[in-house]
Amino acid sequence: MRVLPFIPHLPLIEKDTSDAVWEWHVVSDSLCLSRGAQRMLGMEGKAPESMFAFISACNEDKRELLQQSLQTFVEGHIGAHVELCFPLNGIQARTQLVTLTRDRKGQAERIIGCISAIDRLSPGLLPSARFSIQQVSTAHSTQDHARLMLALNASGDGLWDWDAVTNKVYYSPRYIEMLGYTPETFPAVLSSWEEKIHPDDHVHVVPMQKDIIASPAHGDTFECTYRMRRADGTWAWILGRGNVTQRNAQGQASRVVGLHTDISASQADRAHLEDLVRNDPLTGLRSRTFFTMTMDDLEQQAVRPVGIIAADVNGLKMINDHLGHDEGNSVLCQAALLLRGGLDSAACVARMSGDEYAVLLPGCDIQAVAEVMHILLQRFERHNEGHSRPPVLLAMGSACAETMQTPLASAFVEADRAMLRHKLTTRAGTRQRIKDWIENHTNAKVSLDDCRYL
Repeated sequence: MRVLPFIPHLPLIEKDTSDAVWEWHVVSDSLCLSRGAQRMLGMEGKAPESMFAFISACNEDKRELLQQSLQTFVEGHIGAHVELCFPLNGIQARTQLVTLTRDRKGQAERIIGCISAIDRLSPGLLPSARFSIQQVSTAHSTQDHARLMLALNASGDGLWDWDAVTNKVYYSPRYIEMLGYTPETFPAVLSSWEEKIHPDDHVHVVPMQKDIIASPAHGDTFECTYRMRRADGTWAWILGRGNVTQRNAQGQASRVVGLHTDISASQADRAHLEDLVRNDPLTGLRSRTFFTMTMDDLEQQAVRPVGIIAADVNGLKMINDHLGHDEGNSVLCQAALLLRGGLDSAACVARMSGDEYAVLLPGCDIQAVAEVMHILLQRFERHNEGHSRPPVLLAMGSACAETMQTPLASAFVEADRAMLRHKLTTRAGTRQRIKDWIENHTNAKVSLDDCRYL
């Protein structure tokens, strides 16, 4: 979304953009929908110019709830952000709204947001609202206000509301039914929830939430996924979200409200997505995300020494330009095979970006890392002795964090700098080798003075 400079009484959004965005000037009830928003909502040529007109276009049985949700947001009871879902023109639409300006009384004056279509409208689908709940100290805020707001959520979510003063927990009927329990078998106490968490997940869920409850230094919101035991003994995957809505004078949470959503059916998709996040789809190496996670784990476990190798493919731009991106991808994959095949299973080998790779070597001191890098460079040279495919030429640099006084992030920067020095000293020779191969195997002529290869 592109935002234009602020001019009073003129929309901040670009009305002609294909992005689905909208802006509401609350005082004048002036509504501006971008071209992309009109197209998504099926309102091209008949876009409402006020929020009143927009709500009137929504399904009749949902208008009152949508109006109430917007009014509560405008009045400033629930923070600066809200997510609303509502049925319109045969789709389930979702909008995320942000308050830009408020008047002296805290009433929203200008609201801006984006819109997306979740899916085609299914029978019985309810509107929902998710709010960025913040503690409100105004006189008219009530003990049940946050619960009311979260209760507007879709029927698929289970609501919970913990009162730290009484140590009682309100579990909504949907929450209890979702897991197959009854109010009698799931009493309104915290232990009803905690004792049903999978033993393997307990350590990742409960301490984190207790830290947030104990002090605002850990934040006021959380989100986590874990398994809970159903009444029939099977395990349900739960997405849990919570917000601290009140704290006492000592900073301890006195009230926490949240939602549970059963996401069991999506776990197969989740596993697939996690695989995509952890692994590079082109080369099969680990991803940059996984590499960073591994570095964090080694830091937390205080593993030392840890060697690091940074590597970069030389001349990839020249190969892509004259031999095509398929050949360039083949070079990247071959580089990955040569790296991975020259290291033991303890090494973490990752593709960091387009032509950049990195290796983590737990247990390797500075001398061992240098020896590993030397062996890898020899391995690449042996591969390049054949002339049937373009040479795979890598610049490499190494470093080592031998004690905890050297963070792995610092060692990685040092290895990357060493790689760049190697790249600069070998640049002329590697460029000439790739130029010669291309000209000897194709009709192309390569100019090393071309600014693209400098």
